[in-house]
Amino acid sequence: MRKKLTLFKAAAALVMAMLLAVTLLGCRPYDPAEGILDEGYEPDPSGKVKLNYYIAANDALKKAINDYVSAFNQKYSNVKVQTSLSSRTKEQIAAEVAAKTVGDVLFLYESDVYNYAVTQKALMQLDYFVEAYGIDLANIFTAMVDMGTVNGRLYMATCNYNHIIYYYNKDLIKAANLTDPVELQNNGTWTWDTFKEYCRALTFTDEAQGTNYVGAALRLGYSAEYIPFLEGFGGKWYDTAEKRVSFFSDERVLQGVKEMCDFVRSNTCKYYAVDVTGQGYKTVKNTPSQMNFQSYNDKTQVAFRAGEHDNMITIGRDYESSGIDWDVVAVPALPTHRVGTGCSGFAVFNGTRNPDAAAALALTILTEEGQTAYHGQEGGAVPNIKSLAYNNGYWRVPFEDRRDDPVNGKNYDAFISFPEADTYAFVECVIPPEVADVVKKYMQNVVPEDVNGERSLENTLALLEAEANQKWDSIFKG
Repeated sequence: MRKKLTLFKAAAALVMAMLLAVTLLGCRPYDPAEGILDEGYEPDPSGKVKLNYYIAANDALKKAINDYVSAFNQKYSNVKVQTSLSSRTKEQIAAEVAAKTVGDVLFLYESDVYNYAVTQKALMQLDYFVEAYGIDLANIFTAMVDMGTVNGRLYMATCNYNHIIYYYNKDLIKAANLTDPVELQNNGTWTWDTFKEYCRALTFTDEAQGTNYVGAALRLGYSAEYIPFLEGFGGKWYDTAEKRVSFFSDERVLQGVKEMCDFVRSNTCKYYAVDVTGQGYKTVKNTPSQMNFQSYNDKTQVAFRAGEHDNMITIGRDYESSGIDWDVVAVPALPTHRVGTGCSGFAVFNGTRNPDAAAALALTILTEEGQTAYHGQEGGAVPNIKSLAYNNGYWRVPFEDRRDDPVNGKNYDAFISFPEADTYAFVECVIPPEVADVVKKYMQNVVPEDVNGERSLENTLALLEAEANQKWDSIFKG
């Protein structure tokens, strides 16, 4: 009898344990397989979370993250945040993700999101916490939401707004009696065709001083600068539904690449060679009919050069130390206006044991208090929140703002101009990393190969398309 009673108790305990497990699973706030919150679930941010911030290479960056955590804790006082501040490579972070030792919240770049969200399935979807935590996505620049979104789901809360602009030597513009480009930007006539006219006028030799000048210096093997050309004539170079890239078969994409080659061939542009694949790069040869301008000084002999906000202080002070007047202007508009745009952000590891607190910590960067804390130091990045970008001046230092000094001030509005034209800065943002590697391998050298007569751009793009689509097929079928 006693044995039967013991067995009965054991069985009852087992049933209770199973019911408890089912109950817990049923109430689990986040299901990695389904990616949904239970209906009516109200998150409760509390407990402990770890933030892995792997670019803390200096005191300013460490202060940024510590200030951010402090601002977060003012609202979520029941969460204790452990910060891991270090300077580690992407490869080291990838190893930690694979080993599931990365922590709850991790810092990523836009180029990481597709890989970790889709290929590695290592990121938690954040959509279901956005409304719960009162995040106003309508106040975020659209591109900054898109950069963290894959297949319609939000995986990364972006930290900053960073799109390509052009630095330019105002002294050269004035000497050529050309209208200031900022004036053209403001009245909507700063187009690619106008820019080419400026480059022709600004490529010359000053016989009296014996100095040569060139209109522009562009990194046309760098995706942030060539993607706008792929889309600038209405082309669609990738299709995630069909799992295809179209570089040769889409005539509009082909036209964009041809425009880059023709611009370099016009002898008004210094082609900046970049090695984005680690497999070596080519440059434009110096021939009797073609200049490569490699010896030209970007500061004193180049009129326009591409850059971003995060190198403004360095470039600006370099100009000023040489007594050169300078400014920044928006990227000139192609027929379909596109501007290469990037960012960094916070994502939540899919293996977190505290999704409520982790999501709250990541999404706080999409609030004014989170942005102000993270970027509050001098020279902080351009905020991703419209209300701060347009109305707050903390990111517009250390040079005078044109709004305050329209004659001598700098055109900070270039960094937030034409947000409707923003497009992805990196090919790996929207296609599998293995396919992106193929695209980068060919696009890195397509311009110099065509200009040098080594291989036509048509041949290069046909090879690119065939190899990339074969790779995508193998991933999909595999």
